Amino acid sequence: MRRPPRAGSGRTGSGPARPALAVVLVILAAFAAACSPGSATPSAGEVPIGATAWPSGTTGQYGLHIDPSLLGRLPRNVGAYPLVEDADSEAAALSDADLAKTFDNYAAAAVGLIGDVNTLQLVIGHLRPETQTPDVYTAWVSEYATGACSQADGVSGTNQTTINDWVVDVSTCSGGPIVYSLSLGNGTILSMFDLGPKDLGRMLINQLN
Repeated sequence: MRRPPRAGSGRTGSGPARPALAVVLVILAAFAAACSPGSATPSAGEVPIGATAWPSGTTGQYGLHIDPSLLGRLPRNVGAYPLVEDADSEAAALSDADLAKTFDNYAAAAVGLIGDVNTLQLVIGHLRPETQTPDVYTAWVSEYATGACSQADGVSGTNQTTINDWVVDVSTCSGGPIVYSLSLGNGTILSMFDLGPKDLGRMLINQLN
């Protein structure tokens, strides 16, 4: 069902875990150094994975599980561009203790490379049961946007809109990129850093079921 709640059941608790701004910066830096999508070989029905990814997933020292099956929620291609698992960003996430306090399962992917005219970097994660609250969702949206836009002169504006019947939080970076975040329901959050005139982030959301 579309138009999912922003997160979980609305239970606020006394001290929800906050996502780590630092890991967003590390992930975006890793994205800049990622391998070209053209080097990956897709399997039928799967998002292509790079040579250093973990097809069956892996768990880091702090308990965060890299789960490539999360990418099955997403289209294999965005327009004419393949969506490719981003193992470098996932490896960076594994070493972040605070991120593991917020998410139990996590994956990253990219369309294109930094430097291309059109690029999209995304993370998709499943919140731990105790962090499936509106407060945690709101904190993640804000911190992801702050981290992403720190690469593009900061956040210049935020709003919430509806795209393809999904409620989407949108942040605009002063340097031009757009950041999208939305709840896919059942504790799963998708966040994207979009650069380029094709607006690949909006295109991907329009392909979601």
